[in-house]
Amino acid sequence: MLETYEEYLIESVSSVLETTAFIFALPPEEELPIPDEGVTVSIHFTGPVSGQIQLSAGHELIQLLASNLLCVDPIDPQAQEKSIDAFKELVNATCGVLLPRLANDPSDVFDVTIPDAHEFNSTETWENAVATSDASVLDCDGLPLLAKFKLM
Repeated sequence: MLETYEEYLIESVSSVLETTAFIFALPPEEELPIPDEGVTVSIHFTGPVSGQIQLSAGHELIQLLASNLLCVDPIDPQAQEKSIDAFKELVNATCGVLLPRLANDPSDVFDVTIPDAHEFNSTETWENAVATSDASVLDCDGLPLLAKFKLM
């Protein structure tokens, strides 16, 4: 059975979270809290396949990510200050794991943009993003992570 691009994305982001930040990303077994504020990060790539990876999460999850990467407490000011950068690095590393799986040949080359971040400040923004057909929600230690893969 052929895997879909979305499955590749979920496997890639789960692998990066587990190996770099010790956060396990699993399919949700129960309803997760909806973040009312958070960040969406995205990265674009062109090559044999062109597209975009987009991740969204509430501030609590991205601070946990930053604290695990920096080996500090989640309430440490450094974790709060570096949380968006840590989230950008997550999408960047996810892209690095995903792109070789999309290549037709080991010599294929991709051009990748610098990740960008946008904050959101309403549950409606989250709910609208989750309602799209390309959205996958993962349970990251009881906190939701939204992952999207778009072909261009």
